[in-house]
Amino acid sequence: MFMLIRLIGSDFYKVRHTAIFWMHIIVPILISLLFVAYYGTSTAAVDNVSKMGLYTQVLSMGFPLIIGIVCAMAVEQEYDAGNFRGLLMSEHKLLSFSSKICALLFMAFFSLIIAIGIFALELEFLVHEDVFNFYIYGNIILILLFSQIFLYILHLLLSFRFGTGASIGLGITESLISALMLTGLGDVIGKWLPCSWGGRIIQNYIILNSDVYDINVLLYKFQGLYMNGFKLGIYICGIATIIFPC
Repeated sequence: MFMLIRLIGSDFYKVRHTAIFWMHIIVPILISLLFVAYYGTSTAAVDNVSKMGLYTQVLSMGFPLIIGIVCAMAVEQEYDAGNFRGLLMSEHKLLSFSSKICALLFMAFFSLIIAIGIFALELEFLVHEDVFNFYIYGNIILILLFSQIFLYILHLLLSFRFGTGASIGLGITESLISALMLTGLGDVIGKWLPCSWGGRIIQNYIILNSDVYDINVLLYKFQGLYMNGFKLGIYICGIATIIFPC
């Protein structure tokens, strides 16, 4: 464990002045400001839950592309530093790979805190609209992060094996698919596609914790469809994330 912590610290040291680090700060700030500016000036009648739902869905759709780019940049950095010699000559190759995953996940967690935090605070203090409490916001952050672990592992492996272009290309495709899976098509096959887990799970979670009085939503809640979809998504995502690295 101590060795893993040291390796994670080393990975943070490598990226502290690179675009990888700044992407996790600038991108969430820009996205949150754009959405708040739009909602603050828009005259469309959109309820608060729908605003948060749309915002988190956009985050989940953009995640695969960002993951593809970030993982490609991380692998490219290792290549430029010595043609992967640091990893290949390491006595702890698995720990070195795990430390990269952990470092990227820590930055993603920090990025989500910025994205959700700024959006929630600005809705409350600028637009004067409170959607959820901090407990729900915290769960939203954790769900979005947890549902992307599989993609981080996949894209990092792809970048090492097939090059950075494969990771970025797959990220673009996954973002398009994740947007498609938020429609009715996702009710059938969305739970089996890793790129759609974030959007589908967070969609069900927000509805379960909202006070929407739409007749269809109330009917689905009564039938337990949202709860079943939420639980099934969590189970599939968790099992696949644990089994895949093995």
